[in-house]
Amino acid sequence: MYTLIQNNMASMMELNEYYTLDEALKLYALMSMRIDIENGMMEEIKNK
Repeated sequence: MYTLIQNNMASMMELNEYYTLDEALKLYALMSMRIDIENGMMEEIKNK
């Protein structure tokens, strides 16, 4: 959950009041996938 807060995906208040654990885990998975895609794109650009 700290990772979501650190990356400005959600605040502690939002995690406590608005998201269920399942929703927060889905948000974390989406954030993680986005980071992986961005890293892959940067690697592709670097290899050109």
